[in-house]
Amino acid sequence: GTCITLSYLNSFRMAGTSVQPDPVWWDAWRGIIFANARVLQAVEPELQKRSGLSLTFLDVLSRLYDEPQRRLRMQELAQRSLFTRSGMTRLVDRIEKAGFVRREQVPWDRRGVFVILMPEGERVFESAMAKHRSDIEREFGSRLSPEQHRAVADALAQFWRS
Repeated sequence: GTCITLSYLNSFRMAGTSVQPDPVWWDAWRGIIFANARVLQAVEPELQKRSGLSLTFLDVLSRLYDEPQRRLRMQELAQRSLFTRSGMTRLVDRIEKAGFVRREQVPWDRRGVFVILMPEGERVFESAMAKHRSDIEREFGSRLSPEQHRAVADALAQFWRS
């Protein structure tokens, strides 16, 4: 998931040409990729140790937690996931077996399935997320000033708000 090859980051070819990107936007892109990879590599082991959850479990629980009815159709869940798309059914199987979610048939769609966050899943998510946020603060937040936080948040908001 978070591994990026050095050749990907250090070279850039557009349609077979040797056109190089503008250095500022390329450095911004590399900053996003490296920050993401380094922070996740540092915080995932802590998440696993403290809560027993992987980032993929936490991601699914967070997508459901953020919904007013605490549920999404399986297809929507796969589309919104940050880490897993093709293996979503198997991932939900494991999360359901842990008692954090349940599946329910969509009444108006015979093939549709809702994935619903259970109270235990909500409790585990809230507990894990509180600790996870402090780990992210340590690994990411503490490296930037409040002004840099605002600039990055404003610049990248269109990606996470859509």
